Amino acid sequence: MEDSKKMEICQTNKDNRGNVMLHQTTGSRSYMVFVENIADKYSGHEPDAFDLFKDCHYSKKMKGYTAAVQAAIAQMESKLSTTTESEAPKAVNQVVADVLAEKTRKNQFLRNVGIEVAQPTSSEQNGAVPDLQAENAELRSIINTQHRHIDDLTMKQAELEAKLELVLSQVRRS
Repeated sequence: MEDSKKMEICQTNKDNRGNVMLHQTTGSRSYMVFVENIADKYSGHEPDAFDLFKDCHYSKKMKGYTAAVQAAIAQMESKLSTTTESEAPKAVNQVVADVLAEKTRKNQFLRNVGIEVAQPTSSEQNGAVPDLQAENAELRSIINTQHRHIDDLTMKQAELEAKLELVLSQVRRS
């Protein structure tokens, strides 16, 4: 590879690293190994997404968090502490997922630390609550239609096998 091509790749990588807002501080260890190593810290309980986010982004070198991480933590704390009377307390994992979705394009943090968060469907994101009974009825209709098609195909297959057997028996006789 030419030197100019290598320099271009290096510059692109440098630019991409500069775009990272929430730098992790796990070093060369993967998130999962890091989480296993800090398990003793949480001997009394299982750490939630918020605890893991803070641990994975704390800089021992700076003895704190970067400004972007501090802002994300403050936003998470704010969302966790504010609930109205009409709504239930927010799930920690969902709050962390929501804040990270606002801050990053392709957030993989929760998946990398072993936490799966259900993503809202497009209708839920648009504020529409799906009518589950109507959806269930529609799905049942589709399933019934598929069963009828399978039954039809099974009957056709049996007819074809019978015809094939008849032809083969005639060929064997001649």
